Amino acid sequence: LITLGIIGIVAAMTMPMLIAKHQKKVSATRLAQTYSQLSQAVLLAQKDHEDIKYWDFGGGGSMAGDNYKNVATKFVNTYIKPYLKINQDLGYITLDEFGYKDGIKAMNGKQAGALVPNNPRYILRLVNGVTLFMRNDNDGTNISNNLLIYVDINGDTKPNVTGRDIFLMKITPSQGLQMFGSEKTREDLLQNQCTTNTEWGNIMCGAVIQKDGWEIKDDYPW
Repeated sequence: LITLGIIGIVAAMTMPMLIAKHQKKVSATRLAQTYSQLSQAVLLAQKDHEDIKYWDFGGGGSMAGDNYKNVATKFVNTYIKPYLKINQDLGYITLDEFGYKDGIKAMNGKQAGALVPNNPRYILRLVNGVTLFMRNDNDGTNISNNLLIYVDINGDTKPNVTGRDIFLMKITPSQGLQMFGSEKTREDLLQNQCTTNTEWGNIMCGAVIQKDGWEIKDDYPW
């Protein structure tokens, strides 16, 4: 009985760590796979639509009102959707309409930045269960110059938390596909961006995983 008790105590102490380790590995692996799939899609799209610098990102017009919907719909259906294995095309709808009634949370449990329930995105569900939330966006000029791609690596399965199963990528005319925040150093990301102290910065955590060779290290704020 004493031996069984000791075994139970050890198991209770080690199981959470083993589960967390497995979850980290699954998240990093699926993120890497999705990045690879999107990279291939961009390469294929460039064969049909010339170099990415010539793509129509919707520049030249104000990103207001229905322009967000119109630009995203055209961009996704021209450059993204034809080059991925799609299970379901849900079109340009809100996260609430998709099923995220409470929006998407940050690591600190608060509402994650731009991912509130009534926030619309063009949503594609891939055959492997990954869900993409996309919208063309700007850098403060109010003119579209990139496509933001939120990646939910396990679809609508929980936890639906940025930095754990939801990450952000972007496509730009000059840089192509990137993890959002990849231009920053690992130290900067972990100190100021990929932390539990901000509800906005968790979206840059994917850049940390990429810099670590598609692994989640011990100092990652899991």
